[in-house]
Amino acid sequence: MAIAKYFTRAATAASQVLQRFNSEEFEALLSEEIIGIAFDDDACSDEGQASLDMLLRLVARLYPSVRLMSHGEGGAKLAKRLRTLARSINADITFAGSGDVITRCLVVGLTDPGLDCPTFYLGSDGWLATFSRSRPLGSGTSSNPFGAGAASCIASANLFRAIFSEQLPEAVLDDEVHFSLLDYTQNSSANPVLPEHVSLDHPFLLGLGAIGNGTVWALARVPSISGVLEVVDGEAVDEGNLQRYVLATEKDVGRSKVDLVSRYLTRRTSLSIGKHESRWQSLAPGSMNEVVVALDTAADRIAVQATLPRWSLNSWTQRGDLGVSRHDFEGEMACLACLYLPEGKVPDEDEIIASALGVPEKKMDVIRPMLHSGQPVQEELVREIAARLRVSVEPLLPLVGQPLRMFYQRAICGGIVFELTGGREPVRVEVPMAFQSAMAGLMLAGELVKRAAGTTAPEWTTAKVNLLRRMPSGPLTERRKKDRLGRCICQDHDYLDAYRGRYAIAPAD
Repeated sequence: MAIAKYFTRAATAASQVLQRFNSEEFEALLSEEIIGIAFDDDACSDEGQASLDMLLRLVARLYPSVRLMSHGEGGAKLAKRLRTLARSINADITFAGSGDVITRCLVVGLTDPGLDCPTFYLGSDGWLATFSRSRPLGSGTSSNPFGAGAASCIASANLFRAIFSEQLPEAVLDDEVHFSLLDYTQNSSANPVLPEHVSLDHPFLLGLGAIGNGTVWALARVPSISGVLEVVDGEAVDEGNLQRYVLATEKDVGRSKVDLVSRYLTRRTSLSIGKHESRWQSLAPGSMNEVVVALDTAADRIAVQATLPRWSLNSWTQRGDLGVSRHDFEGEMACLACLYLPEGKVPDEDEIIASALGVPEKKMDVIRPMLHSGQPVQEELVREIAARLRVSVEPLLPLVGQPLRMFYQRAICGGIVFELTGGREPVRVEVPMAFQSAMAGLMLAGELVKRAAGTTAPEWTTAKVNLLRRMPSGPLTERRKKDRLGRCICQDHDYLDAYRGRYAIAPAD
């Protein structure tokens, strides 16, 4: 069996949630696992196939050995496609045979493999994601992908918690889950059919990273979707991205993210795609009336809100939770910027990068000018960084000539330094697990579909869940009011006047 080429990024992500992390022990534990995926003809429905597709996209990125166990004629045909998909994600993945001992098993459909190992059953019914550790659940027959995709994320999270239970505080497994992606509530009965027509009116999807990939995966499976979607990202897929970009395969490395998601959407839907292979800041001022935000930083989110879109949807992942939020600009509820206003002193980008590279004293005279100008990193600086971080310089030398921001992303965020120190040098940026990013993307896509379909706007502002903990019994939503100190732009009369003027909105009495 073979660990994926991008294993270092997976280890980086795991190191941020596992206690007493050791890279070699992490790899050894994964290599001991053979993950069974069992399914039958019941899983050949649209929902069942969506669950299996997402499940393979999550499992094949982390676990080096799987066994596909199909039952029935339809299941056998589906197994061939799933095997091809898994190989495209990790070309060296091992497919275990009937003589190999499965250590954990995931089941889609109504089959029960009867194995003497921990078994996780997942299913769905429209907006509802279901999970059980005791019984098969079956897959719904609708064309709604949201419950199906979420069930795979929940099952993948339970699998991860089970394997690494000794290193995950409070890693209690779920017994039964019946979770609605419509209202984010356990045991909810809210499950309407998808509308016959879902038309998008030029919303801008900002950021096509891990969350954006999850969003596009879901949108591409909504058969009634039409209209125009603008997709915005100036970067290409790199090998490290494969750790959690559910759409990306090994052959996509080097391809622009815009091209990746555009091809995926146009192949499966009648959407027209507006392509913007650039940073979102380069778009014409005032061009974005509707924004769907899958960006990385708080500063970007505040800046997006300052462009005064009519409304915004937002999603995030962080160590404590993942979630989605909905925002207008007027009224009593928080705008997008309200959620991200800093409390106390917050380090700026040059301070973060200078510290991570081990040269904090060079923040003003070296790091800041290089970030501003895009100046390439010279060998002398790379050697000094390696010496400060106490790592071998050779793996960093191929990055000579890259802009400093790119050097930082590959050396620190990409896990090169992490790997050189065997996981002893912590990564100062958050790298989520694949099932976390995918779930956040599903929730973001769901909110866009609900809004486009004219679903009544909910009273909540944010909905969030922690997939590294047992699913709570109550609703996962909350109301967030505007900034209590009155610091936000949505509380500024000039911004409010500009917003109202742009959309011809009469001031409230």
